[in-house]
Amino acid sequence: LTEVDPDHFESPVEPLGVSGGTAAFYRLRLKRPDPGRDPECLIGKDLARACDEVLFYEEARRLKRTGGQGFGPLLSFMLDYRGVANCIAQDAQGEVHDARLLVIRNLCANVGKLRMLDVKIGERTADAGWQGKSRAAAFKQEVLDTLTTSVVEGYRVEGFDHPPPAFSSMDPLLDVAKLGLRHRKSQDVRKKARRFMLQRTPPSDILMHLVDSHQEPLDIEDSELSSWRSPTEVAELALHEMACRLAALSVACRRAPGPQNWV
Repeated sequence: LTEVDPDHFESPVEPLGVSGGTAAFYRLRLKRPDPGRDPECLIGKDLARACDEVLFYEEARRLKRTGGQGFGPLLSFMLDYRGVANCIAQDAQGEVHDARLLVIRNLCANVGKLRMLDVKIGERTADAGWQGKSRAAAFKQEVLDTLTTSVVEGYRVEGFDHPPPAFSSMDPLLDVAKLGLRHRKSQDVRKKARRFMLQRTPPSDILMHLVDSHQEPLDIEDSELSSWRSPTEVAELALHEMACRLAALSVACRRAPGPQNWV
């Protein structure tokens, strides 16, 4: 594996909250960043939950160095991967431990508040024997797939970072709120219920909330429209850019010389 010198980063590294997935992420802050570069331009992902993922990144890194071998357009959509670093990490309880981290680009760098979706692609998201998945676990996941938008749309939303206030106000447990769940487990229940709500939300509704700007960011005065773009104009530009990139990604997938396993 490609090794990254942990002395490049401040120690200990701190955990970051995530909206989807099970792998832990850590904030990596460069000690001596280049001029004009965000010190937090990189992020660390716990390798214990990404053992197979790191092999994929290493293979992609090798292909890039050899000209792409026909995968160049597809590889251009990948996150910048630097390698693996052995860091000293601090968990949420303040305890320090060793952590082996996958070092990749931080999408939130130079961004004040990034609204981002975590989308899982595929009608089926698990298969027996794939990545050590047992038949029972694969069957359980297959049942879950039938309850989400995966079987209908071919994908589902797993996480939503910094959603608009209108979406944040939705409570999937509103009908049982009178039970007054206040202990720690109630937070786990709420988190799982909200995730399940995301997985079942129609893509059209998700797209509507993704570009919703009627509450935040604050609108600008009419007199400033000649100098600044309004939130609605920014949403239009974002939709146009997403459409262009998704079209390019679709073409890159079609032109890839080898089949891709999305399970």
